[in-house]
Amino acid sequence: MPLFRMAAELRRLLSTAAALPPTAKLWNLPYRLRRAAVPAARAAVSEYLHSTRCLPSSHADSIAARSPRSLYAFLAGLPVVPSTVRTSSLPSLLRRHLAFHPLNELPFFLESIGLPPSTRSDLMFLADHPSLLPAVAALTHFGFPWSRLGLLFPSILIQVPPDLITSRLASLVTCFRPLPRAAIIAACLAFPSLLENDLSKVDRLVKDLGKVFGVLWPDLGPTNDIDAFLGVCRRIRIFYHAGAEFGSIGELVGSNNQRVFLELEEERIRKRLMFFKGLGLAKERLGRFLLTNPKVFNIEFCDVVISVPEYLIRVGLAVDEVNAAVEKNPYVVGKNLLQNLPGVLRAMELDHQFLQKISDGGESVRYLFPDFVLEDASYDIEVERAFLDGMVKVKADKRAQHIDIKLEFLKSIGYGENEIAPKIIAVLHSNKETLQERFDFLLEKGLEYKMLCQIVSVFPKVLNQGKKMLNDKLNYMTKELGYPVEYLELFPAFLCFDLENRVKPRYTMLRWLRENGLLRRTLAPATVLANSEKRFISNLYNVHPAAPKLWLECFYSTKHMEHYLRNIYHLHAN
Repeated sequence: MPLFRMAAELRRLLSTAAALPPTAKLWNLPYRLRRAAVPAARAAVSEYLHSTRCLPSSHADSIAARSPRSLYAFLAGLPVVPSTVRTSSLPSLLRRHLAFHPLNELPFFLESIGLPPSTRSDLMFLADHPSLLPAVAALTHFGFPWSRLGLLFPSILIQVPPDLITSRLASLVTCFRPLPRAAIIAACLAFPSLLENDLSKVDRLVKDLGKVFGVLWPDLGPTNDIDAFLGVCRRIRIFYHAGAEFGSIGELVGSNNQRVFLELEEERIRKRLMFFKGLGLAKERLGRFLLTNPKVFNIEFCDVVISVPEYLIRVGLAVDEVNAAVEKNPYVVGKNLLQNLPGVLRAMELDHQFLQKISDGGESVRYLFPDFVLEDASYDIEVERAFLDGMVKVKADKRAQHIDIKLEFLKSIGYGENEIAPKIIAVLHSNKETLQERFDFLLEKGLEYKMLCQIVSVFPKVLNQGKKMLNDKLNYMTKELGYPVEYLELFPAFLCFDLENRVKPRYTMLRWLRENGLLRRTLAPATVLANSEKRFISNLYNVHPAAPKLWLECFYSTKHMEHYLRNIYHLHAN
């Protein structure tokens, strides 16, 4: 069996296992009835949908047979069944219950088409939306698997009239001829826009898919293997999501890269696209670059170790530029993984220079191959020794947690194995995913990558704060105080001060002094916030002798009032 068929079969088995009903006990049923309860409920629900709700028998059977969790929920919601009830009486008991308690059909239907039963919708009865069941009938008549219809809900099943679905499928049959229906079904499941729009609006997508299928069809086989075609479509979709234009993939598929669409794991494709996107390659060039250099998919970037700056100099980057970048950003020095190269280069602002070395593809891609990296794997022994000594100290602290995970995060954003990394690890208090989420959030708010890395090297506890707190501080700095985010390069400590108990009260006091003509010059945030409370009160006293009293009574919270009153006492005593 070909590898891609084995992978498709494995995915099918895993999805089937995930769909198995829960093992929760049905405490409302006598123990001897529980084994027979599920098949009896399946038959009763199917009969109810067909006889009472007038669904076609094939639809009713499909819904009842593919919704085990909903069946369990239905059984668990029954009144307590007396222990005297016989197994043979269970079907009639279920029918009688359904006669007086209308079934919420939506969870059963949603689960049967592959969606969570809890998916939100205003429907309770399937007949409430007149086009839903006719749309299902049109799709299943064409050959769509019932369990995959969830991929088309609600965009197609509810929003597209059934007659349009039928006519558009007929048009696609003509366009994809002589390909089997499995190709059309897979294309529609992966790209619902083929059924949402007229053919004229998706012409480029149809032609692109047709070219890819035409090249790969001999390897996919003549059978109607929807999973095999769907796997190809999902891989194509990854390239589209990464920025490739419709119509640009089909012309690139050839004998040297067929494996990318037939066998390669989708996650590997996604990671390679993200890697080169991180290097600065334009999104419209990503697909072409990778498909014309398919060997990059074979490299295990996570297993290749590089040493900065030695590796960059060997690649051919200007020595003076590399040395200048290292001097400004010493935290990048040391060993790292090749998969973290985009972060290293962005932290050094050398990503464009490196991209120029490999952008032509072909032989220039060899700089990423293990053979080139390991050809001269030189590194600074002193840097490594300092790193190892620092890690020993960090791990000796009994309070330290997730040390290796934090190191992975630092290396992923460009930090090397040097004496700086252990010092930062000792301050960070979150796991890798949370730290990365906060780091990405600050990038989204407008901080430059290099500047953010520098801030982390000086004030790593910035990343110990939640996104809401960081957002509030940035909004106050930019909207209330009028400083751009670039100001953090001059005063990164702004993000470390307590917003409610330090930043806002002090600036509220200064605003009041300015509005009343007592303060004529604007004080920099470093002057306002970095000074101790004693020094701040002293500065207020210099503005006006009554200002400290007003500050403590009107502007500052009482949380630290006693502490500040002691400061006043010592100020006047001196």
